[in-house]
Parts: sequence; C-alpha cells; structure tokens
Amino acid sequence: MAQAKWLNRMSLRGWRLVDTGKLSYTFEPCEPGEYQYAVDFVGNMSRAHGEDYADFLAGFGYRTWFKNVNLQWSRGKVRWNPAGEPGARIISDRTTLDRELIIVERRAEAKPFTLYNSVEDELEAVRSMRSRSLYPAVIFAALGILALALKLCTPVQSLAFWVVAAIFAVPSAIYTWRIARMRSKMPPG
Repeated sequence: MAQAKWLNRMSLRGWRLVDTGKLSYTFEPCEPGEYQYAVDFVGNMSRAHGEDYADFLAGFGYRTWFKNVNLQWSRGKVRWNPAGEPGARIISDRTTLDRELIIVERRAEAKPFTLYNSVEDELEAVRSMRSRSLYPAVIFAALGILALALKLCTPVQSLAFWVVAAIFAVPSAIYTWRIARMRSKMPPG
C-alpha cells in the first residue's frame, strides 16, 4: 500500500509517526529506520471488529492508528456499504466512517513487515477492497442502462452515470490486477 511505503520512507529519514488527523500526520524525530509500518484496510469491518483487531495487534507490542480514506466534511453522514460484514453495512461517523485504514507500527526488524500470515489472507483483504469499489461501479452502470432503456434521459445525459461508473471501475480494475498478480505467484494446488 502506498501509505505504508511513504511512512516507511519517513522512518528511514528519521521520523516516527505519533498521531494522525483527517488531513494530517504528526511525526517526531527518531533514529533513521528505527520503525516499520504496515497499513491494512478495515473499512469493511464493524467498529467492534476493528477495535478487536487493533487490540490484537497491540498484544504484539504494535502501536495503531485508524485513518480515513476519503475526506468527509459533514456530520451525521450515513452510507451503505454492501461489501461490509454484518455490522458494517451501514456506516456513519459513529461506526467506521473515517476509520477505513489501520496504520500499524513496530520496531524495525530485518524481515519485511506484513500483517498477513499467508497469500490467501492478503488475497482476501484485496478482494474486500475491490468489492468496495466494484459495487458502485456496477450500480452506476446499471442505472445508466436503466435510464436509457426507460428513456428517462438521452444517451448524452446518461454519460454522467457512465463517468461515475468508470471512476469506481478504475480502482476495481487495479485491485483485480493485483489479485491476478498475487495468484500467479501462489504455488499450484
């Protein structure tokens, strides 16, 4: 994940993460490369499951922070997340909104820092991220087709649906490419 790479580069430059905000990251000086970071997507977990995950990681001596993926500047916002687990399908600022990522810090070790024990676990996480962008892409494409079929708009007017569908389809395609690449590296069987 790009955010983990950036945080690890900051650590190599002698900066340790101490806090995150909606738009900000706060660092303090440290020995270059003293800490390593990993980032995991938890936006499809319920708030309780995410908190349990953070507590589990803290049991290994890791520090954690939750971070937003998107900027949400309003209060009382509610969204539907069809890819979420039970308890995470309706999200709001009281549940998992603005808490879609978990940043994990540990003292540096020789081996790379990963939160997954197997390729299958990592595949599941990437599939979860893909489904979060795939659902809206499919819904907006279907709305574009439906609007045309019912003659609710002209083909030019339906472009708005197709543009939004394409915006969501791009990350979905990137995740699909990552999944295919990960599968190709898996041993047969």
